Amino acid sequence: MSDDVRKILEAVARGEISPEEGEKLIKALQEREKEKEQDREFQETFDEEEYVLREDETVEGDLVFSKKRVSIRGKVMGDLVLMNCDSFFSGEVEGDMVVIGGKVEFAGGKVREDLVLLGTKEKGEKPKVGGSEVRMSNNFLVRLMMGVVSPFVARMEITSKKKEGEKT
Repeated sequence: MSDDVRKILEAVARGEISPEEGEKLIKALQEREKEKEQDREFQETFDEEEYVLREDETVEGDLVFSKKRVSIRGKVMGDLVLMNCDSFFSGEVEGDMVVIGGKVEFAGGKVREDLVLLGTKEKGEKPKVGGSEVRMSNNFLVRLMMGVVSPFVARMEITSKKKEGEKT
């Protein structure tokens, strides 16, 4: 039993708060601890060299990766940017999907807006795309862009939150 729960129970015993109020406070504490644990697990995922978004998971906001192994099977409620990644995609992206360099294996999926592939090796069944598809294979231009953009992306902090258990 945590100190906070003990203090709440003591307050109930002294009559400072009702048992119902104590129960609400304890439930709020438990929910807060659960959210903290989920945030820790989520942050650990980004610290690893590999990122996996399972079919039953949804990410609120944009995802940006550089030089990682990435597997997107779930839903991204924003844009997805993969720079020099080794990636697999069969999920859904509500915004744009941009892949610069690296390689991507498609297994269907859906991109609501634009799909942009710059100097990317791709294979598999491409996703359904609601917007435009842009492909550029000029490696010189891609390397030039990566040289300018990559140092900034490497220092970016990811702030999206993953929600487990949501159906896609």
